[in-house]
Amino acid sequence: MINFQSVQWLVLLPIILGLGWMFFRLHLFRPWRLFIVTLLVFALADPGLDSVSKGLDLWVLVDRSESAAPYLAPNIKEWEELLKKNKASNDRLFFIDYASDIVERSENTASVIRNLGSTLTGEAVFKAASLAKSSRASKILLLTDGYGTDSLKGLSRKLKKQNIQLDYRLVRFQKKNDIRVERLSLPEKALPGEKFLIEAIISGKKDLEFDYQLFCDGQEIDQGKMKINKGNAFLRRSDSKFSGGLHRYELKIYHKDDTVSGNNSAEALLNIQGGPRVVLLSAYETDPFKEVLRKQGFEVQHFTDFKTLQSNILTGARLIIFNNVPASQVPEDFLKELSFYVRYQGGGLIMCGGKFSFGTGGYYKSPIDEILPVSMEMKIDHRKLRTSLAIVMDRSGSMANSVAGGQTKMSLANSGAAEAIRLLSATDAASVIAVDTEPNVIIPLSMVGDGEEMTAKAMKVQPGGGGIFVYTGLKVAWEQLKDTQGQKHIILFTDAADSEEPGDYKRLIKEMRTFGATVSVIALGSETDRDAVFIKDIALRGNGRIFFTKDPGSLPAIFAQETVAVARSAFLEDPVKTIHNDNWKKISEGNLKWLEKVDAYNLSYLKEGAQVTLLSDDEYKSPLISWWRKESGRSVAISFPVAGEFSELTRNWSDYGNFLQTITRWAASPDVPAGLSLRHKIDGNTLSMDLYFDQRWNQKFTDNIPSIHIQSQNFAVREGNWRRLSPGRYNTTLDLKSGETVKGVIKGSDFTVPFGPLKAGIDMEWVFDRRKIQDLNILSQLSGGKEITDFGKVWQRSEKVLRQNISSWFLMIALLAFLYELYTSRKSFGKDQTGAGVSYVDKLLEGLDFQKTKDVFSDSGQAPVEEKKADIDRGELAKKRRERFNRAKLK
Repeated sequence: MINFQSVQWLVLLPIILGLGWMFFRLHLFRPWRLFIVTLLVFALADPGLDSVSKGLDLWVLVDRSESAAPYLAPNIKEWEELLKKNKASNDRLFFIDYASDIVERSENTASVIRNLGSTLTGEAVFKAASLAKSSRASKILLLTDGYGTDSLKGLSRKLKKQNIQLDYRLVRFQKKNDIRVERLSLPEKALPGEKFLIEAIISGKKDLEFDYQLFCDGQEIDQGKMKINKGNAFLRRSDSKFSGGLHRYELKIYHKDDTVSGNNSAEALLNIQGGPRVVLLSAYETDPFKEVLRKQGFEVQHFTDFKTLQSNILTGARLIIFNNVPASQVPEDFLKELSFYVRYQGGGLIMCGGKFSFGTGGYYKSPIDEILPVSMEMKIDHRKLRTSLAIVMDRSGSMANSVAGGQTKMSLANSGAAEAIRLLSATDAASVIAVDTEPNVIIPLSMVGDGEEMTAKAMKVQPGGGGIFVYTGLKVAWEQLKDTQGQKHIILFTDAADSEEPGDYKRLIKEMRTFGATVSVIALGSETDRDAVFIKDIALRGNGRIFFTKDPGSLPAIFAQETVAVARSAFLEDPVKTIHNDNWKKISEGNLKWLEKVDAYNLSYLKEGAQVTLLSDDEYKSPLISWWRKESGRSVAISFPVAGEFSELTRNWSDYGNFLQTITRWAASPDVPAGLSLRHKIDGNTLSMDLYFDQRWNQKFTDNIPSIHIQSQNFAVREGNWRRLSPGRYNTTLDLKSGETVKGVIKGSDFTVPFGPLKAGIDMEWVFDRRKIQDLNILSQLSGGKEITDFGKVWQRSEKVLRQNISSWFLMIALLAFLYELYTSRKSFGKDQTGAGVSYVDKLLEGLDFQKTKDVFSDSGQAPVEEKKADIDRGELAKKRRERFNRAKLK
């Protein structure tokens, strides 16, 4: 049965018929024209065919979040059996598990959700509705505790448009003795030594007594007992900090009968803003930069233990300096944060030379490789003696697991091994040994040559089973390398949580070292994994490096870093003369008496767009002092040691202090311009930011509104949008995920205003706001659904009237009718009724009487004379009509 959704368009039919009657020469009453017009009006009226769909597609959304899973999990299997039992033959059942991730799964299978810290109910409903087929009746059944962490706004329109009913089943749990941290608040900023107030609100059952602990940067600063009175308890205490940068405060509460533990803590961040601050990472306790920077008024944060580095030390820092620090000792996430710090937040970076810096320090293809003004690529004429490299590959069962991007851990490790082989020269040798419980020599030790065949084999290593037998793998690798000449090196790739069979590894590695071989370890996992101590000892005894990474996607870059550090002659230890030019004047008005020689330097190559003022006076003409602006920030490469070994000539340089002072001043990020102020507020998981500016910025912001860039914890950068709320004020809002920490920057044409890290103080996953359940109930009712108590009734809408829009059919038929009418009209133009030939113009003029028209508008006003000769043939009549037409044109 055909029905029309927009019947108001049908009123056009009588209007068009009336126009056809008034203007008869339009010939709208010709059958084909009337048919075409009718079809077009019907198409505008949105016609559709109703049909009955037998069967129902039921999309079951299961809440797997931290707060709901413990209460839902025991019931899921039983509920799924009930749904399958009551399903008719034409019905179909689909499952989607969700928390922070949303994953489809089939019946009787388990899904893998890596992040359970959020409940994205709105996004799960949207995905199910998007997957629903328009040709089938669909319904959504939501199994949840009702406390979602995202918004349900806008979903009712989508569900109604697709005619999808949303039912839900709530799992309820006991919150009778639940105590929770409602809020922990600190001022956004404070000055060094300034007293500030820490405030917290704890809610729960009346007269409940509990313990609390307050931490700052992981150290306990307060503890005690508190009692809830009239539903709340209040904690207030003051504190002060003298060291600049970001400080993290955390409040934890404890009670033995507490029914929900996930809401028993809260975090807040405090930024101590003192003078300009520099972060110095140095291999030297008495680093020369410290004194130079302090004389310039900088506060210096000096680190010699790099494993404890966290990204929050970059907050408020003007500059970070790497002085002979190996990449393997710096946390990978910290290096990733540096890219955003320099490129977006306008921070400064200086890297100084040494045996553990640049390429020899493992920075090739590291996250900060692209920031530096020099390239650390490997060239065939800049190598050590022949290198023999053996790569021991973990191919245990865990390597078959998929990671982001659809690749497996094994395939990414294979890419790393292939990258290492590509970086070797044709005269080097390589071997690949794949190990689980048994070794398998994939590539016997042989000359690399062009490397294509070797890399192809390295890419085909397949995962096996069990764990990795480390001793067996190292033993086979040493058998491959033992009789070779030149540099011997083994790279052990293994899982930090699954490295088995230590064997007599200490004796084996001692033998390797006797013959000059070295061993490095690339570990998938963290230093807290169960086998981390074991594999760290392997790298220590093997005089190599160890890399821990939780991101399999970084494996190819780590393999490349290690290969370059081993195979390349990148640190030249012989003194070399220098050449200087006048480029120094581009960053300083002063003139320096330049070094005539340096003791040693790191071989590198100047990148396009970078500036250099001092070069080595040898065959390489390598940049010794170079710099550039990298987007918003500045980066400097001092490719010779400025402290420690190989720095005697440099430290005796008469302008040594002037040089360090000038280069650090240039590299350090400038102050925030006057007249700008940034404020933020976090309400739940919503971050609101206001940029205030005075009148001096009005014209500049009218011509060019500043951009806002935000980086989340996965290092992805997105751009926000400003709204102008009032003169001198821009605002933007951002929805944060539970527990997410973000940082960002406001960028103008000639300034940057960094901010963050910012974090929602309360984990919204554990905030049981009854309004969330009310919102879900309203959405369900608007879609025609309800709360389900009997799973046997879920399939009640097994038949549904579906509507198929057929306006396109009407348009197609109208087009065909128009083409047919045009064809028949053109065909009849060439013939008269007797079949005689008549021209196209004759046919056009057939219905027009121009003599009559002429007589009507003549001055005499006489009536037209009718033709009385009935015996004139049609050919003559057409001739006379043409003559009258010509006379009319002459008039």
